[in-house]
Amino acid sequence: LLTGRYHRPREEDRVFLFLDLKGSTTIAERLGHARYSQFIRHCFHDLTESVLRFQAEVYQFVGDEVVLTWPRARGPAVSKSLGTFFAFQERLAERQQWYQNEFGFTPEFRGGIEEGSVTATEVGDIKREIAFHGDALNTAARLLELCRDYDTAILVSGRIQERISEEPGLRTALQGEITLRGKREPVVVYEVEQVAA
Repeated sequence: LLTGRYHRPREEDRVFLFLDLKGSTTIAERLGHARYSQFIRHCFHDLTESVLRFQAEVYQFVGDEVVLTWPRARGPAVSKSLGTFFAFQERLAERQQWYQNEFGFTPEFRGGIEEGSVTATEVGDIKREIAFHGDALNTAARLLELCRDYDTAILVSGRIQERISEEPGLRTALQGEITLRGKREPVVVYEVEQVAA
């Protein structure tokens, strides 16, 4: 915003990781809004280490959801997005007992990842921010929604799968060609798991 980089719309190639809390409605109802706010704050605090380690940019916090992004021009963005997700999972697993003792719940997050060209621009007058517009965001958001139906931790598009198919420590499983909500063309969807290299 200060440099004016996005005063005029710019096209960028980016990877987006959408994350949200599994079972958030139940947790919020049982904790109440004040305790639930503390719970989410601790979750996002535990995400910080992974964000810094894998050089993510925090695009948005929306309730119990966070959107992270990486410009493709700055190295292996897809690998960084998956690294962030699995490192966050490991951090929450390490802190599982603490969360259970403090709140009576163990947080689990789901994720959806897509890449593509987006338009980046300044929006707003009273409150300015940088906004990204493009199909990559819509697809990543729909993949995140689909995690609930498939009861899986993270789903990615076929485009992402192609980039990680040779990476050690990751295993992908085809879920099929799926017409995501709001999209005309079906998307090839894969589940990703972390395995011993």
